[in-house]
Amino acid sequence: MALAEDPDDVEAAFEQAIRVLNAASQTSGGLTLKLRRAGYSATAAAAACQRATALGYVNDTVYAEAVVAKRLRQGRGRSLIIRELGHKGLDDDVVSGAMGVVDPRQELDSAIDLAVKLVRRHAAEPDDRRRVKVLSALARRGFSGHTSREALAAAGLRLIS
Repeated sequence: MALAEDPDDVEAAFEQAIRVLNAASQTSGGLTLKLRRAGYSATAAAAACQRATALGYVNDTVYAEAVVAKRLRQGRGRSLIIRELGHKGLDDDVVSGAMGVVDPRQELDSAIDLAVKLVRRHAAEPDDRRRVKVLSALARRGFSGHTSREALAAAGLRLIS
């Protein structure tokens, strides 16, 4: 990406914003950052981002909801999703609103499904080592300690029956 010829050219910044958005959806913060990295001034980048938002090309709420839905389908936990949305520069209110759709039972079911797979994968290992591996994997995927322990217990029960 070449640096902007005129860092204060709002129209050129907006054209660059459209090119960036054609490649992938962005948050307003992410788009502003990309425009700044392309050499536009803070004022031009903010104006271009505001224009893109006003025209409906950027919508942080819709973006956050899409990320939450995708990560839930991928079997990710609440804390990992919240961290990802925070890294994208989304406001806490937007993150909270998007996370409001997360059903705790759905999250637990995802954790249980993953725990069952992992318990089976590590069946040849001693129980204490298997427990550590499963709990660590669940934590890396963003499940809370409480949810991880419930999933481990459920996975153990499923293997017995």
